[in-house]
Amino acid sequence: MSKPKIGIIIGSTREGRFADKPANWIYEIAKARGDIEVELVDLRDFPLPFFNEPASPAWAPSQSEIAQKWKKKVAGFDVFVFTAAE
Repeated sequence: MSKPKIGIIIGSTREGRFADKPANWIYEIAKARGDIEVELVDLRDFPLPFFNEPASPAWAPSQSEIAQKWKKKVAGFDVFVFTAAE
């Protein structure tokens, strides 16, 4: 049985944000466990545009290369933890 993979996502891109602090704290605690895989993901690495697609992603695949990269990244996780503390 494979280990569950958890994505800890820093959900703020704002300058001077606080969200990275609890995300790093959670990451360090989770990383110390041996029964899970954990990855820290920063939304700053995925400069997603505001919704500008011809249709909802529920009905048509995204046209944006960055959105495709994001979709591929999150598809690899079993669990998500978002921090958005401002």
